[in-house]
Amino acid sequence: MLTGPRIQVAILGLLAAGFAVGGFQAGRHSVNAAALSKQTGETLVDSANLSRRYRVLAENPLGQGSVREIATVPFSELYDVLRSASREQLLAWARDLERMPRGPRQRAAVTAYYKSLIQVDHRAAIEALFRAENLNMRDLAIDALLKAAPESIWGDLAEMMVRLPYQGRGAYREDVIWNWSRVDPEAVSKFIESHPVNQEEDRRLFSLLCNWPNIDPAAAREWLEADPARQTKDTFRAFVTSWAEVDPAAAINYAVANATRPNFQEAINDLVYQFMRLSKDDATKLMLVLPAEQAKAAMGNVAHLTGAVLVGGVPEGYQRPFDEVARWMVSLPVEFWSESIGDLGQEWLKRDATAATGWFNQLSPERRDVAIVSFCRVAESESVEQVMTLGSTIKDRSLRNKVLGEFGRRLRTERNEAMKAISDLPISEDQKAYLRTVMPEDSSGH
Repeated sequence: MLTGPRIQVAILGLLAAGFAVGGFQAGRHSVNAAALSKQTGETLVDSANLSRRYRVLAENPLGQGSVREIATVPFSELYDVLRSASREQLLAWARDLERMPRGPRQRAAVTAYYKSLIQVDHRAAIEALFRAENLNMRDLAIDALLKAAPESIWGDLAEMMVRLPYQGRGAYREDVIWNWSRVDPEAVSKFIESHPVNQEEDRRLFSLLCNWPNIDPAAAREWLEADPARQTKDTFRAFVTSWAEVDPAAAINYAVANATRPNFQEAINDLVYQFMRLSKDDATKLMLVLPAEQAKAAMGNVAHLTGAVLVGGVPEGYQRPFDEVARWMVSLPVEFWSESIGDLGQEWLKRDATAATGWFNQLSPERRDVAIVSFCRVAESESVEQVMTLGSTIKDRSLRNKVLGEFGRRLRTERNEAMKAISDLPISEDQKAYLRTVMPEDSSGH
């Protein structure tokens, strides 16, 4: 299960996909193993027992009818056919698949062909892509071969993507860097240095620093610190959260030491949220040693993510239940959460008013007033019933009048319009009269 920066990517705009796919897993790790399997098989397989599809391919290696049925051939048979074919035969098959009518049949054939070819002869697969004229087919082929490529050739694929202009998604594929950096991050760092890109932010850095700190955090840190151009919001996020997976204490110390650094707040936000999900003790430790402003900003991010509607394949458990997060928030000093608990409370009240109201009511009197004031100050007009119900219980009368008056004022920008709007609110007449009484005047005295 993905954790740390891998999850943040999924949600915040950047998750790279994994490469392993079904029956091709063994081929990823060792082409030699597949070759050994072929050598063994040659002594055991009787040609008379080969399937009809295998014989058609073997006897007519350049025939349209055979290669276009490639999706129906078992990999164990297809491997031998491809391995025995010449480079020109392999390229000719690729050309023929490119000329197939677009549709499910072409997609299946292209996918099967490149998943197999990348394990048999990756140079032929790369050459075929350079010769491809149909960009839609090339897109499909690249996706297919990346899912089945052995680890040993990820560097070659990265070089291919540099040289292969790719419309719509750029010349660099972050998933190549992502997977390559999981096994050889130092090689990836050198590749990035030797292949600079002309764009505002190099997403390859993020992919590398999501993985390198898991393997060698000292080397990753040294490389990141060596060049200010590498020190973006996303690279700091990736580095800190990935490091925290293997050494939480070190990640906390680094975050605190760099808390006021440019581009670093998002790294703190992500680290606090990651700890809040996975280790609330570490989250508390970090919050208590952060500068106040950075801690409050991180708490606001926790509240926002807890109540946000997230899309794009969010992993199970990424958002924790409202009550769990709220309990953790109010366990910290009031100044950390007094401005953000209202955002969480508003979303919780929308989705489960009974549970949220019960939580507010069980707080100690001092914390309860702070939490309700925070809610009233961010509440929207559709929350008027909860505002009046909870707000009217604020113990400090002066504070109660101020907060509810401000809420009434927010209903409209002009006092007279607000007065009229109050008449239409779904609250009691006594509550309407109270709002009219406490509503503050505008700057012109109206």
